[in-house]
Amino acid sequence: MASASDGDVRVLRYVLGVEDALAWERVSPAYRRRDRLALIVSVFAGLAVLQFGVTHLEILPELHSLAGAVAILGGLPLLVRGLQLRDRRGRARERAGDGVEIVLEVHRDRLVERRADRLAALAVGARSLREVREGPGHVFLATREDVIILPERALGGVAAKRDFAAAWRAKAAG
Repeated sequence: MASASDGDVRVLRYVLGVEDALAWERVSPAYRRRDRLALIVSVFAGLAVLQFGVTHLEILPELHSLAGAVAILGGLPLLVRGLQLRDRRGRARERAGDGVEIVLEVHRDRLVERRADRLAALAVGARSLREVREGPGHVFLATREDVIILPERALGGVAAKRDFAAAWRAKAAG
């Protein structure tokens, strides 16, 4: 939330909360494909359960009704989606705990993130960025292994967030 400048280095200090980490989990490409595939598989599993029940369990007339079919076909995807949301919240809690203090040094061509919960700093050069993504209220600077989550409040507003993201996107492109 505080910002200071030391020559060519801008220092941002903020607390990363679970909601900030959850914002990354919502847009992170690491789990999006897997989550979509799991939902598709759950629909096909529901179809398989329904087909098995209709052909092998004639004693269950509920499976022959529209309500039973909807419950089976909708229930599995809802269960899968619930588990995905629980996992997403768990990963966000692991990343941010009850709130972790961050000191982000913004150099001309690199970022250095120091977290209160880590011994080693995360140094990210502009060329090692795989993606600079803007979300509502955040800028995400992702490498192959990690991400720096920068809340809009640390930058000082929407325009500053947009400018920061555009500048780092250009730097990452080379």
